[in-house]
Amino acid sequence: MEFNMKSSPIYMLFFFLLSVMSQETPAAASLPGLPGPGFVKAKPFALTKNNLVTELPFLGKEYQLTFELKVTKFGAVDTRSVIHLSATGADCCNVGDRVPAVWITKDKKFHIAATVNGIGNYYQDVPTVLEENKWILVEISQTLVDGKYIYEILVNEESVHKIENTTPQVWGPVK
Repeated sequence: MEFNMKSSPIYMLFFFLLSVMSQETPAAASLPGLPGPGFVKAKPFALTKNNLVTELPFLGKEYQLTFELKVTKFGAVDTRSVIHLSATGADCCNVGDRVPAVWITKDKKFHIAATVNGIGNYYQDVPTVLEENKWILVEISQTLVDGKYIYEILVNEESVHKIENTTPQVWGPVK
């Protein structure tokens, strides 16, 4: 799990990741109170360039990535990376390169990519406009619902994208 910034830290982040174990997910040690391997960072911190925060042994077919983000200053570049989880170590655009990844565009919006339906760079440009010094809640999840894996993006608890992922995979290790 890596945070990539192209310049000095300008974002603050409260971060929580939960990887849910399912029948298809390998057994692994879990954090107390969590059903699978996960990572929790409970205090705000500044994002810095190329900062590997943790490595997960795997990310299951069901997962939930939740974080709060406060942009203290927007940059002038086209996109700024917020978080990039990868099972391959590569940036783009093969299957497993983004599981998921989040950027902020120069238009002050989220650009969120993941491997969905066999597409290594399946992405959505989220219409929510971000504001400086205002916390925003983001949740990216994939859950098993009625026998189907549903990939969903929520911003401030509002669903902004939802699709069935017909080719979910277990990824690991994930950085």
